[in-house]
Amino acid sequence: MKKLLQTLILPVTLLTVIIFLSIIITIYFLYVAFTHSPESAIYAAVSVPITIVLGLLYTLDRFLVKKIAYYKLNIGELIIGLLIFLYFAYQDSYMTINFHTDQDYILVLFDSKENSISRFEKKGLFSKELNLYHSNIEHLDRSLGLRKDLRINPPIEWKGVVYQEGYFTSKKDSIKYIYLFKEIRDTNRPKLNSIRASEVYIDSLLKREIKSK
Repeated sequence: MKKLLQTLILPVTLLTVIIFLSIIITIYFLYVAFTHSPESAIYAAVSVPITIVLGLLYTLDRFLVKKIAYYKLNIGELIIGLLIFLYFAYQDSYMTINFHTDQDYILVLFDSKENSISRFEKKGLFSKELNLYHSNIEHLDRSLGLRKDLRINPPIEWKGVVYQEGYFTSKKDSIKYIYLFKEIRDTNRPKLNSIRASEVYIDSLLKREIKSK
């Protein structure tokens, strides 16, 4: 048994540490999944497949550690690990606009002629963010309207949010917009949210804002 453990663990590589931590985390998440609310099972559902994949890679690691110089294997694993980290960090990066306003709706119009990206501040490795205070209407350039990684965050006080986006034609020019409003839960006015989400209501907001610009 001692010889088997030495074969499985020694010499210790970067992947040895990673698989050891992954097993501990997975055991903990499995415990949480069986002892807490059903929603917590999502953590185990994510960690188990990752640990299985790492286990397969560790089998390869044990084979390569006998064929490749120890320091070369560690450097190789470090480089591969760094590349994987950068890849997922890039895939999970966003351009985020955070609104901090007392108004109950947000309107973003992609009709500006300026380079709006320059206004965003760097966040993390690849993400960017723009914090807007005391304003619920923002004009951005058209290029940002084409981005799939753009996120609009309403004030954190909003409990329910209705999100809509589309195009508005003004002077033969098609302008993209994103419209969010705070969902109103008023039993005395049950149709209020439907009215605010209607095309007529949104058009009136867009016409007023574009005209006043």
